[in-house]
Parts: sequence; structure tokens; C-alpha cells
Amino acid sequence: MNKIVAFMRAAPASARETFQNDILTMANAGLDEIIGAVALHVNLVLLPPPNLPYRPPSDPGVGKPPEYDVIVEAWSTAEASAVAQRLHKAMIGKTSVIHAYAVTHKQIYNRKAFSRGRPSAGIKLMGRLMFHADLPDTAAMRSWGLHAPLAARVHVGSAIYVQNWVLGALSADCPPARGIPIMHFPTDVDFFDGFVDSPRGMQEILQDTSHFVASGPRFYTTEHIIRAANT
Repeated sequence: MNKIVAFMRAAPASARETFQNDILTMANAGLDEIIGAVALHVNLVLLPPPNLPYRPPSDPGVGKPPEYDVIVEAWSTAEASAVAQRLHKAMIGKTSVIHAYAVTHKQIYNRKAFSRGRPSAGIKLMGRLMFHADLPDTAAMRSWGLHAPLAARVHVGSAIYVQNWVLGALSADCPPARGIPIMHFPTDVDFFDGFVDSPRGMQEILQDTSHFVASGPRFYTTEHIIRAANT
């Protein structure tokens, strides 16, 4: 199964909320069939909530409006490049930017049942990360993999953690990216009070990620599962 993740920004004349509603309308009207997806998750990017529990120094977007409005995850038996091309075609006139990537999807854990649908409960944190340039892919993947048990222990409020390794860019002018992490918190309380288990845990996370994460924005989203992925 092939997966793409596409970061989309509204056309200049369209307000964020209008664009998001338009994409949801398209999704509910069969966007998955148009682009040839067997599963489709549409994530609406929120303005960052106040008093964020997590402000990593590697995030250049802290304190700024989000650079994207919608993030689409699509799974397909077709080639990732073909799905991305169909998505670009479907979005003509609606977007000013689409940055799509082919990725591998690795679910680290799914440890708590919660309401998922249209919309899903809680806050879904997504990133677009660059790892240190001197790390070859094998070393970067190993470091990210070794980070997983620490994340599971410290991020006590998270229900789902996914590591998407970037295989390649599928759009023109895509910012460099090597990893797209996803972490879902079922409620606001889980996010704000359970992002980490303790101040010490936060320091462990920051210290560990500094060894392999160079930079990259994080996005706070509301998930809409149009057609569920069996992952």
C-alpha cells in the first residue's frame, strides 16, 4: 500500500475556514475515488492553541500563523506519484500551494480507543521534519526508531503515534523533509496535561530529538476520517 501526505494552503482569495470547508465538502463527495485512494484522512490545521506544552527550538513556526491550512493523508494501491497528480488536478484554483510527499507509514502504537470520524476527538499533532544533514538515512531511521520507546513512556496522554518516513517529494518546490510524525491526543486534557509525564520527561524528549532533528514545523489539527485506513 502506498501513502502520500499533502500539505495544502488556500488560494490567496480564500479564507482559511472557507477553504477547509470546501475541502471537506469535496472529500465527502468522493475525493477518495477521484484521486484513487482506498483510504483518506483530511486534517484541518488549527491556529496554535495558547500555552502550548511543547515549543521545541527546532520548530521555526512557533509564534507564527500556520503555513498550511489542510493536510491530507491518502493511501492507494496506485503509484504515489499518480495519486499526487490527481490531487493536484482536483485542487486547481483552490490552492496556492500543495507540498506532497510519498511516505512509508509505521504505527508505533495505538493504545487507547477514542472517537474517530468526522471529526475525530482531540488534537492530532503533525510535523514536517528535517533530520541533521550529516546523518545518512540508515542512521536517521535508527535514531528515530530508538526514540519511539521514549516517546511512548513520556507522552502519556497520546493514544496514537505514527512515524512516516519520507521517500521523496511529489510536488514542485517542496521544502526538504525526511520525517512526518503524527501523535494523536484524544482530549484537550490529554494534550495539555499529558503531553509529557513530567518536566524531566520533557527534557529527555528535547535532548533526544536534538540528536537527529534539525528543524521543522509542527501543526495542530482536527482529523476527519473520510475512509479509514487499516493501519
